[in-house]
Amino acid sequence: MSKAYETERLIIRNYQYDDWKAIQALAINKETSKFAKYDITWPTSDDECKKMVKFLSGTDFFWAVCLKEDGQLIGLIAFNSIDENRMLDIGHLFHTDYLSGDIMFEALQRMVQYVFDELEVDRIGAHNVAEWTEQIAPLKSLGFTPIDDDPGHLGITKEDWEKRNK
Repeated sequence: MSKAYETERLIIRNYQYDDWKAIQALAINKETSKFAKYDITWPTSDDECKKMVKFLSGTDFFWAVCLKEDGQLIGLIAFNSIDENRMLDIGHLFHTDYLSGDIMFEALQRMVQYVFDELEVDRIGAHNVAEWTEQIAPLKSLGFTPIDDDPGHLGITKEDWEKRNK
């Protein structure tokens, strides 16, 4: 059964197979942007993007971030893993048209709340290259702080999240 969560401007939902063209557009945008150097290479061919969306769909680990007004897929939020210390590793990537402003903040805020409400985790962490400030900014705004003195490895505990969001 497909899940979806709403914010004021977004619908965050499970991936569906017919999202492959939107994933392809997101991948091409990423690979042709100045941010490509900060992340692994994403596939961009039709066949590779169809395989990618097949991998992304049917699970609650990968989330399509879509504009509520027209359904356009503008980003991805991934729950990469949960370690033995009950820390979830979260990742996100958004189309470069949505890096400024607060769209990423809005999407991440909703999904961080989902994680702490629905999953048995004590902390959320995110690994980013410190120089990718556009990627890190919404995490810092949500209260994520450096882990192990690494400015690109940020995290927040469930306790700190709850204190901030009373």
